[in-house]
Amino acid sequence: MTSLHARVAAAQTWLSRIYRLDLGFRAEQYVVPPERVRPLLPAAAPRTGVVALEHGAELQLGLYIDPRDVGDPGTVIEETSHLLCLAWHAAHDRCVSRLILELQGEVDRYAVARLQGANGFRHFERFEWVEGMDASTQSLYRTAHRTALRYCRGLARRFPKRSDTPELLAELRRFYRRSSEAKLRAA
Repeated sequence: MTSLHARVAAAQTWLSRIYRLDLGFRAEQYVVPPERVRPLLPAAAPRTGVVALEHGAELQLGLYIDPRDVGDPGTVIEETSHLLCLAWHAAHDRCVSRLILELQGEVDRYAVARLQGANGFRHFERFEWVEGMDASTQSLYRTAHRTALRYCRGLARRFPKRSDTPELLAELRRFYRRSSEAKLRAA
């Protein structure tokens, strides 16, 4: 197993434990080389992400991580989050938008960092926009980022202590399973 595959597996373990997910697949088996995926993507696609291809009633998923992002644990968490979120929604016959995927990914970065004893807000404090993003995509990311930050600040206020972890996990699990509209209202 490569270092990237091991990081994706570790990210899945963290997220599966937080949300009590049993999706029946191993995320590291969905890692595909970025150079194989790029020809299938639109020109303005992110350098790292999840690719979803529909073939009739079948959905094929892949996770591609640019070599420049392999060493960033937050990026691996976020992209693995997207893959798991898509799979969870598909398993429950629920639709999910890009906005909700990005919102959940941002919340997951915070949750994993905080539960690992790190600064959950570090990503929010050091966030940089990727150049070349069109206005509608930038608006989507900005909305997801702002909404996730508001929700995570609320979590920090409501569950400030390490001893609050059981209640924090219960709230995160409820949030994960909410409808898109309910997630946006909760944040």
